[in-house]
Formats: sequence, C-alpha cells, structure tokens
Amino acid sequence: MSHLKRRTFLSGITGAVALTAVGTQARAADGRAQAPAFPVVRKGGAAATVLWWGGATAQFAAGELAGYVQRMSGARLQVVHARPEQPRTAASGVAVLPGLRDQGAVVPPPWLADADAQLNGRATDSYLVSATAHGVLLSGVGERGVVYATYALLEQWGVGFFAPGFDYYQGAAEGVPRTADIGVRAQSLLVTPPWPVRRKAIEEGWSISKSSLTALIDWMGKQRLNILVFPYDYYGAGVTRYEDFAAWMAPELAKRGIAVEVGGHGYDAFLRPADYPQYYTAGANVFDVHDDAALSQYIANVVAYLRDRPEIGVFDCWPPDGAAWPKATLAAFGSATNAEVHVVNTLVAALADAGLGVQVERIAYGAGLDTPTAGYAFDPDVVIDYAAYGRTYTVPFGDPSSTVNAHYLDVLRQWRATHPGTLAIYDYSRRYRWRELGNPIDVLARDAETYLSVGVDGIGMYAEPASWLQFEAVHLFAARSAWDPTLTYDGFLGGYLPARFGPAAQDMADYLLRTADDPDILNTASQPAALRTKYQAAAADIASAQARTAADSAAALVLDRLAAGCELALADIDITRYAQANDAAGKQQAMDLYRRLTQQHRFNGIQLESSYSTPRYGEQVTRQQIATEYRSPAWGYLPQTQLTVPQGASVDLTVTAQDVDFRGHDVGWTLVAPSGLAADLTQGSLRVSEAREVSRTVRLSAGSGLAPGQYTVTVAFTADGSELATTRCTVSVTS
Repeated sequence: MSHLKRRTFLSGITGAVALTAVGTQARAADGRAQAPAFPVVRKGGAAATVLWWGGATAQFAAGELAGYVQRMSGARLQVVHARPEQPRTAASGVAVLPGLRDQGAVVPPPWLADADAQLNGRATDSYLVSATAHGVLLSGVGERGVVYATYALLEQWGVGFFAPGFDYYQGAAEGVPRTADIGVRAQSLLVTPPWPVRRKAIEEGWSISKSSLTALIDWMGKQRLNILVFPYDYYGAGVTRYEDFAAWMAPELAKRGIAVEVGGHGYDAFLRPADYPQYYTAGANVFDVHDDAALSQYIANVVAYLRDRPEIGVFDCWPPDGAAWPKATLAAFGSATNAEVHVVNTLVAALADAGLGVQVERIAYGAGLDTPTAGYAFDPDVVIDYAAYGRTYTVPFGDPSSTVNAHYLDVLRQWRATHPGTLAIYDYSRRYRWRELGNPIDVLARDAETYLSVGVDGIGMYAEPASWLQFEAVHLFAARSAWDPTLTYDGFLGGYLPARFGPAAQDMADYLLRTADDPDILNTASQPAALRTKYQAAAADIASAQARTAADSAAALVLDRLAAGCELALADIDITRYAQANDAAGKQQAMDLYRRLTQQHRFNGIQLESSYSTPRYGEQVTRQQIATEYRSPAWGYLPQTQLTVPQGASVDLTVTAQDVDFRGHDVGWTLVAPSGLAADLTQGSLRVSEAREVSRTVRLSAGSGLAPGQYTVTVAFTADGSELATTRCTVSVTS
C-alpha cells in the first residue's frame, strides 16, 4: 500500500524549485521576476534575428525557437544560416543577435571561443545557455546539445512540454503563454546529464501510428530523451514492426539527433525455426547456441540486416520471451547467461569485423537475470539492461521491507561490480497488466536515488500512446528523472501541478496521492475495497479540480478525461471485488460497464484497448485488430454484440462511430440482415468530430414466421469512402 503522506502545493511556486520546474519562469532568490538582459520581442515586434550553424539539428532548433516565439507573441523572427569560425566542441548552435541580420552573418568569435572553453571535456548531450545584454548563444556537446539548450530556454520563458501532441490532446499537450515582450536574463547555464541512456520504448506498440510516433519523437527531444527503442517485429506477429515505420521515422529522429535502437525478443526473429529447423532442438525455442553452424548463421543474418540499415545505432540481442534453452546448450555453457555471453560477444566481434559501428545491448531478465559465472564476461562495449520484472512497486526498489526487491537490488549490484560497460534500468512502472491503474511517482523518485547510488547509467520505460493522458504525470516525471535522477517527488509536483492545473494544483496532488498504489494489490484479498475507496476519493478530487478550472482551458480537457479514467478504474476494481465476493450478477454488471467505458474512451487518451483489458469483460482481441483500429482515421462498431428478440417483435441495434485522429470524418455504414429479420435502416452516415462518439439506432424486426435460432447481422463501416471494418451482432430469435 502507498506510504505517501498528503503534501501541500501552492499555485505560486518560487525560488530554486521554479528554476527547474515545468513551464515556470526564472525568478531571483527573493521571488521577484528577473529583468531580461536581452530583448527578443518588444511590444509584439521582432527585436532580434536567429542565427544557426552546424548541421540539421541546429537548423531544426533555430526553427523551433522562432516558431515558439511566434506562438507566444505573434512576432516573426528572421532565421538565417550563420558563417561562424570553426568551433571545436560547439560545432553546432543557435545565436540570437539584436536587429536584422543577413544570410552568412557572423557569430562573434569570442562567443564561440567561450562556448568551446565551457563545453570542452563535458559529456555528450551537455548543453549551454549563455546570454548577455548583447545576445544569446545556445550550443552543446554532440548534435543534440543545441536542441536541448533551445528547449531549456523556451522553458525559462514559461513554455511547458507536458505531453506529446497526440491527436486526442486537441492542442492541450503543451502550455504556451501569450506575451508581447520576450527577453532573456543574463546567464551562463551549463548542464551535464548524469545518465547517458535516456529511453522510451515502443514495446508492444498496440496503439502506435505514424501520427502518434511523430508526436512522441517530438516530445522526446523536448524532454532530452536520446534513444527510441523499437521492436524488430514484436512476437513475430507482423504488427509492431520497425520496417513498417523506419523510412518515415528516420528524418524525424535525425533532426532531433535521437538514436534508434532495434531488436527485442528474440533470436528466432533472425533465425526462424520454419526456415532453419536443423538448428532447433524439440521443446526449445532458443536455437542450438552450442552449434557453431547455428550461431554463425544467426550472426550472418543479423550483420546483413544491420548493414542494410545504417540508421540503427543499437541492436537488442535477446533470446525469446519465456526462453526455453536446449539442454545441450545449458550443459555446454553452464547457464543461460553464459550462453548469452557467447552469442553477444560473437556478434560484437562480427560487427566490428564488418566495420559497423552498432552497439549491442542484452537484457538481464528471466533465466538470464544473474551475472555470468567465472570465466565468462560480456564485452565492455555491450549495454546491459537490467529488467527486474518480478519486483513490486508497493515500495521503492531500495526498501528492504520487500524481500523480492532486495534480491533484485543485490543482483543489480553484482552487475555493477562485474560489468565495466553501460548498465541501464528497464523499468516496468507502466506495466500493460496495470491497465488504467497506478501512478507510483514517489516510488520512481526513490528508485532513482537507489539507481544513482548503485552507479547505473540510465533508464527507459514504455511509451504506449493510447493511455498516455491517463498517466501523463508518470511519463513526464520519468523523462525528467532520466535527465535529473536527483529530482524529488515534491520538487516535480511543485513545478508540474501549478503549471498544468493552476488553482487546482492541490486537488491534483491529492488525486495522484490516492492513485499511487501498485495495482497488483488488486489481486490480494481485502485490497479491492480499500483501493475502491481511494479511487472514489480520487474522483472527488477531480470534481473539485474541475470546479476551480475554466471550462475552456487545456486543464479542463485533461480533467474531463481523468474523470472518465476514474470511472474506468472503479469498474475494473469492481470486477475483482464482486468476483472475490462470488457475486456473479454484480461482476457481470461491472464487466458490462468496463466494456462500454473501454470502447467509449479507447481513443481519448485514458484507456488502451488490448489483450490486457478486453479479457476483463470476457472478450479476446488480436494485435492486428487493435493496430487497425488505432491506425485508422475513424472507427465504427456495434456496442451490442448479442441481442435477443421474440418472433414477431422488434429490438434496437446501436450503430456507433468514433473519430480516431480528431480531424473529423464521415463514417458510412451498411447493414445486412438475413431474410426474415428486417431493419428499418440499412445504410447511413455519421459525422464524427473529436472525442464525442455518434450513434444511430436501427430497429430490427423478427418476422412472426422466422424460425427460432441465432442469426448474424453485419455492419460494414467506411471513413470518407475508405473501408474500415465489418462488425457483427448475433441476434437470438425466441418463440
């Protein structure tokens, strides 16, 4: 259960917290706003020119700076390509100089020399924001540094990058203040990240689409995340595949300098049993690693793949999930981890021989959780991701009260003591099985303290778009903590809540407190009732916050969705609560409600429809089915999949359409009923726009001579003339 105590958060945060908070303006130690040293916009008019030098990331950063200035003030800043001296470390950057400048204008050489001096020897991704009365310089180490410096300056101006701009946010993902005057305070801000690895992982990718990936990649740059992890082909299902998005993602990643990591479970993706049956032992899903011919073929296939995809920076070399190793392999190497050492190190050597600068990553997970035994060691260039899958989030990772967590921590320390290379955390705080439950932010903050003490090098977590709004605070904290693992729970909320919710900050602090429990406690006797009480109180917190919030604000949209999220959570909890009480009728009622709410809100940012949620109401879905939904512009469905009608009587069927991409669509529908089952309407069109679903009732009449039995009614949907899906309803005719 949650160990948190109620905190008090004020809407006027000042001092040191405000300097690092999301979307807050810099202030002096006495709380007064600092006067700008350099004006960028005066009375709505441009007072400066933006110059950039270096590569594509600098050009992109300059455009972002000018774009946000225009959104804030209406002023259009001129953007020009500078002709700098040749800085060694500050090889790309953005400068803001007074007045109008021509293409090829010169950035003052002393500025570049000073930037070089400050950045020299700093870690990759370090960035510099330097400002005087004469102008501004933004630069960094590596191609991403200038992007990070630009977004850091925008945050000083009050811009809040709360979430990716997914379609369902309807413009509410960011906070951009309006002002006629923009200036930069005098400063020399040099920031170096403690962790070199800061990831988001597509993982199962049920709800990804080109639109949602665009928004995710954009937000990653704004939050200083540097690696996007994409499965080669998740579970070999042909649905969440890197190849389907690679060419399209490449320019989005490149202009922000974000690296792409590809692979995942498992070896069999590159050595398919159907193609290479000779390399597999019956009962094993891992190939015969002890067989040199098998390993050579696997290595050759991976190297060929990576040679053709030079954009891939990291390759995940993992066995299948739930790995079943050949007995001969385990006998040859002594353990699964030792066998992985053999595979991974052989791949590292082969990539080096091929002249490919791809880093190899492996996951410490399952049978391969423990460190190698004596005589075995991973190459120091290998990234080890530590995946404590069985840990609990009821208490922080370093809390000794959990024997499970204590064991995982002990093994993590062993990894740090034995592996000299990169060691990162594979975080599970957005487990799929948690559905719409759980905001363990304080646990994550305390986890980061432990990871820092152990000496890890980074962290990553899932990035499923469909339920992001429901867990906006978790995702934002995780990103901020990846950049600054010393960030505390209070420090984060003290900046985020006032900036996001204004006068409702305290209500939202209470809401997050009440929803902080590890959802796995739902499976413990007596806990569903206690969890239900907390979510009822959380719903009241949301209602109180709504009463304090302007109806047309961005916060109001977020609160409206979170209120629906509480409804979902309560229905989910009730399914378990009634099941434990052996109340079949109550359980069925909760299941029906959960099904209806899941379908209603699956495109609104609070619920992921997947094989983790639909079994709660007794239905199974395929990955392809769900991917088709989330990658479509609109959707149509039948809320009722079963109806009963007596002979000679009528029953109503509801035809419903939803807007998936929030751009507005005409959803056409055509109904086909068997002979003897008449419909008063057989076709129509529903205009959908944004979050509100639209329905039409069709009267189905069973003829008096229609034989009792089951009949199937089909409804085919289209969006703007393009086919969507065909859905079915079983109609039981009774005598």
